[in-house]
Amino acid sequence: MYNLTTLKNGLTLITIDLPHLDSVTTMVAVGAGSRYETRKINGISHFSEHMFFKGSKKYPTTEQIATLIDGVGAVHNAATSKEYTFYFIKSASQHIELATDILSSMLKESLLSEEEIEREKGVITEEIRMYQDDPKRYIWDLYEKLQFGDQPLGWMLAGDEKTIQSFSREDFVGYMKSLYTPKNMAVILVGKLPKNVNSLVEKYFSDLKDEPFNKFESFKVEKQTKPRINIYYKKTDQANLVLGVESYNRRDPKRYAARVLSLILGEGMSSRLFLQVRERRGLAYHVMSAFEPYIDTGSFIAYAGLKLEKVEEGLQIIKDEMEKLKIEKVEAEELIKAKEMEKGRMALRSESTNFLAEYYGLDFVLDREVETIEEYLKHIDKVTAEDVMMVAQELFQKEKYNLQIIAPLEDTSPFEKILNS
Repeated sequence: MYNLTTLKNGLTLITIDLPHLDSVTTMVAVGAGSRYETRKINGISHFSEHMFFKGSKKYPTTEQIATLIDGVGAVHNAATSKEYTFYFIKSASQHIELATDILSSMLKESLLSEEEIEREKGVITEEIRMYQDDPKRYIWDLYEKLQFGDQPLGWMLAGDEKTIQSFSREDFVGYMKSLYTPKNMAVILVGKLPKNVNSLVEKYFSDLKDEPFNKFESFKVEKQTKPRINIYYKKTDQANLVLGVESYNRRDPKRYAARVLSLILGEGMSSRLFLQVRERRGLAYHVMSAFEPYIDTGSFIAYAGLKLEKVEEGLQIIKDEMEKLKIEKVEAEELIKAKEMEKGRMALRSESTNFLAEYYGLDFVLDREVETIEEYLKHIDKVTAEDVMMVAQELFQKEKYNLQIIAPLEDTSPFEKILNS
């Protein structure tokens, strides 16, 4: 389905030709994210993503870049995580060269104007404040701080206001040089592709200099002997809650069983959490679970936005549903349903060129290899009820729980009692 080519400078090109389409996603993925930062430059990965759209030598203004993209009916965006950053333009297939040209110019020769940096500091500051004002968004930052502690994985992705205000142009130049190098990047093209697609990418990216790139410090596991609980006091009309544990990394063979466990526990309107917390008791509108693997660690969480007066009851139910999976084997019908749900979701997502570009591109920059969707689903199919139970037993232990709450509450003792029971 996909073709992988290495350019002379070490840059990886991944192509997926879908000739029945009239569109193409052009994406550049980089092994760069907030866990590569130091405290002094915490937030620069996300800030850099903003700056690449602020002008390059060939296209010196934001307006010029936006006008060119809008002028052909294309869309563009970017995203930064703890471990990767990506940039894309989705366009009609005949405009693939323009998209490749713009992206390459943005990343190779960004102006990083001091004036634009100062202006964007205000934008980033307001973005940080916006997230902090949104409990269902901010709780994820607080949860990762609770689970991962004072390590890069536990720091805020966007940094803090004080650090953001301290950045200089030299900080951005140094950061880019340390990570935006060919062997730490991939160009991904998905859609209706021209026959000369390889030479097209060579034309615009072959002059990207091959230089050594930085590695991040491995996550240092600290043995947990009792539940961690943190309440962020905020006057809200509901309690936002995340209950989670440290979990498996991206290469752990148990990751497939953890994914199936999440599907059973809290994904979809027939999941256990949805039925018990929302449908049968009416305690929440949004309730879900998720398994998030990183390169060298991971997390497994359950989230709910609960009625304030029912937050203790809601936590008890979530914990009970987690722990039922330790002692009661999943029935064959429920296991099959979870697997079919994942197959169906992947089939629907695979109709999107953006999804395919992200799936294959990010897989490569994180793991330096690609697991196809077909290979992934074969592993999901092999998961047994015994595998799911074993993973639940390994993960859902009271001393491993981490509980983050945002609510107008202060007393942690009721939650300590629930988690220690």
